Amino acid sequence: MTIRLSKDLEKIVHDAMRAGLYAREDDVIRDALTRLQQTLPRPATAPARRIKRAKPVQPKKPLTKDEFHRHLIDIGLMSQLADTAADFDDPDDEPVPIKGEPLSETVIRERR
Repeated sequence: MTIRLSKDLEKIVHDAMRAGLYAREDDVIRDALTRLQQTLPRPATAPARRIKRAKPVQPKKPLTKDEFHRHLIDIGLMSQLADTAADFDDPDDEPVPIKGEPLSETVIRERR
């Protein structure tokens, strides 16, 4: 799809990108159209048939930690659970001594 914008609108798009609000021109246009859609009136729908009353919703009990992890795996946000027992005594996690000034002092000095 090709969209032609006036010079004024094109300047708005480029100014938004220069300000660091958006990474690409597409993002500016997408956001503008989304905001426009939110302001438009909703189309009237045909009257619905009489709906049976739903049963009152019972509050759900909170998930346990294991149930929550299982849910994350089920919906695809995690592929597997971390094996915390295997990482507990990992010798690779030992601090490495570094010669010179502490890193925090280096960072503070370089930020000045």
